[in-house]
Amino acid sequence: MAGLWAWIGWLQLLPNLGGQRVGISALTFLRIDPSPRSVGMGGAAVALRNDPFSAYWNPGALSRLSYPAVGLSHTFWIAGLDYAYAAISWPYKAVHRIGLQAQFLTSGPIERRTEYQSTGTGEYFTATYWAAGPVYAYEFSDRFSAGGSFKVVREQLDFFQATTWLVDMGFLYQTDVRDFRFGVVVQNFGPNSRLRVRRGWADQAPLVSLRGYPPPTLFAIGAALRVWQRGLHRIEGAFQLNHPNDNTENLRLGLEYSYNGLLFLRVGQKLGLVEQYVPTVGIGLSRGVGRGRLAVSYAAEWLGPLGLQHRIGLVWQKEVSSGLRSSS
Repeated sequence: MAGLWAWIGWLQLLPNLGGQRVGISALTFLRIDPSPRSVGMGGAAVALRNDPFSAYWNPGALSRLSYPAVGLSHTFWIAGLDYAYAAISWPYKAVHRIGLQAQFLTSGPIERRTEYQSTGTGEYFTATYWAAGPVYAYEFSDRFSAGGSFKVVREQLDFFQATTWLVDMGFLYQTDVRDFRFGVVVQNFGPNSRLRVRRGWADQAPLVSLRGYPPPTLFAIGAALRVWQRGLHRIEGAFQLNHPNDNTENLRLGLEYSYNGLLFLRVGQKLGLVEQYVPTVGIGLSRGVGRGRLAVSYAAEWLGPLGLQHRIGLVWQKEVSSGLRSSS
């Protein structure tokens, strides 16, 4: 009994310990989830499949796309920021999947302020962040697949800029029991990022001490399975445990109801994150278009004092049969 209480005590303490790491990383725009499907399910996406947004969440799951696919999304982020994401996947010789992904965050014009001109100087600058690179997945068998991605990451903030590289690695294991899948991923692993004065701006840049900061590395494990199915109706459940290097450990839970691969309703919950108690919700519609299938999705996420955030996304898959209809 004493051992049980000790474990309970540790579990209560871990989130508090993780809170001490908040704010230690750079390039935090990489944590913005681009997938409306994932956001609608609370971010429990490591074990989801049939989705080009797997290029972001788990490259290993990209191998479950049997046909060419394209995913696009736009996020109306906090403080008027705009975040866009694009991914493409292409099958090659049955067991290979080759893809590309890109993400972009921009602030728009920001008026420069100083300690003596707190209302603005009349001069403007922008903050821009982007990451792009290839994605590859290999299907070792009908049950196990693995993949990885490489991305060049760049940030530019007024007089300063930084460029680095990062990698993602993940795998997906699938069973025949209730379509159960298990996934593991490591995101944003790589060297520190350090801002430097842009070339030609040394005379105008303020004199500040700049140091390197680690990227927002994440280790996540998750699973998904068919919770219930009757006729054309299906409910899929997913959970994901996140261990970030710059925040508390947290748990994501999600459900997705689908009707005949045409209508999707989603709900999710994040546990262990401060002031994020409101469930996430999402909806998706899918229909055949030409020789493929087009899905449109929307998701809403409440970020506490930062307000309600909206995401919209499009997924197009070529020649998708009824058994592989888009889940985005």
